Amino acid sequence: MRILISGGGDVGRITAEQLAESGHDVVLIESERSTCERIASELDMMVVCGDATRPEILEKAGIENADLVMALTGNDQVNLITALVARTYNVKRVMVNLDDPAFNNVCQKLGVEEIVNPKIATAKHLADMAKKPHALEVSTIVGGGIRVFTTLVRKDRHAGKRIEELDLPRESVAAVVRRENEFFIPTPDFKLLDGDHLTILAEEKLLDKLAEVFG
Repeated sequence: MRILISGGGDVGRITAEQLAESGHDVVLIESERSTCERIASELDMMVVCGDATRPEILEKAGIENADLVMALTGNDQVNLITALVARTYNVKRVMVNLDDPAFNNVCQKLGVEEIVNPKIATAKHLADMAKKPHALEVSTIVGGGIRVFTTLVRKDRHAGKRIEELDLPRESVAAVVRRENEFFIPTPDFKLLDGDHLTILAEEKLLDKLAEVFG
């Protein structure tokens, strides 16, 4: 997949590096020349120095062939404009990083629906960790209110049980089981073992119930 990322700060750089390591064709756009030179010397990817809100810079980065554009600078206005310009090129997917959630509705009305609000996501994650000590991870899938709940299967509880024997809410789905370095999509008769990481998809209102089940 060809991915264009605007912003060479910590978020953009780390995201670009991880996607490149996963085998994606990544192009990073950064406005500061010194940052461009440093990233180009450290990472094996194309780096374009310029303003990602400018069509000519996006074209230089190859937006016509991009499958995904990610606007990840630390400036909401720049990210919003970049996302809107990218939409004019009929890119399949556009993701935008916004610190101020007041821009969320604007983005959605303009057709940019994949939005990340880091501060809100971090706050929710910390609150979830405080309220649900047995959950390894609770994260949000933006757009739909669906949450991802991951928990460790323990020897004293649930190990040896089949998925169908768990007291899961009807509106939740056991999606993935990670066992050491292997991943499984569990069927109802899939048996859990001590140390498995079970990931469940559920509406936010069901998180307390899941915390009770795995508490």
